[in-house]
Amino acid sequence: MCRYFLLMIVSLSLTNGVLAHSPIAYVIPKDGALIREAPATIEIVFTGTSKLVGVSLKKLEEGQKQSLLGDILGSAEGQDIPLGNDHLMTDDKRHLVAIPALTDGTYKTTWRAISEDGHTIKGDFSFQVSPDGTETIAGTQMQFVGEGEIKRIRGQKVTIKHGPIGDVMPAMTMEYEIPEKSGVEGLKRGDTVSFELSESLEIIQISKK
Repeated sequence: MCRYFLLMIVSLSLTNGVLAHSPIAYVIPKDGALIREAPATIEIVFTGTSKLVGVSLKKLEEGQKQSLLGDILGSAEGQDIPLGNDHLMTDDKRHLVAIPALTDGTYKTTWRAISEDGHTIKGDFSFQVSPDGTETIAGTQMQFVGEGEIKRIRGQKVTIKHGPIGDVMPAMTMEYEIPEKSGVEGLKRGDTVSFELSESLEIIQISKK
């Protein structure tokens, strides 16, 4: 009976994972990052306006192994890191979560949000703080420069199919807003373009290749 119940949970978990909406553009620190200095904030950026309804941060024990049931239910053990609530219940693409000073170790962030179309979405990512880290976040100016093909133009919005942008955003097809001063004059479906994005994923510059 217990085994049957566990199999049912696994099946439901896999089904939900396949069907779930996942409009994440990028997170900082990125999943799996090994950083030298602890960040002051966690950044979660969605492809569309979304509302964070829950964020938790845990420091995992060294060498800790999570049970199968815990992995399925998302109940990773570890030390809870206290967070405020200022980042919750705000409609935006880009969300900054202030965090206290972190010591060296491995951390897991779990988030839950409501997407623009009203669906509940969730996910998690992990990063490690270590003096042996190969990445630095503090004081780093992120650059979002990419190339892609225009799939649609709708008013001041353009849908672009593009490859990875740096080591932050994966390849995707996404609709971006273009400020009026940049304009879409001279652009059409099928054009190959180069573009630069703001941290809030608005196009700053765009031009045909």
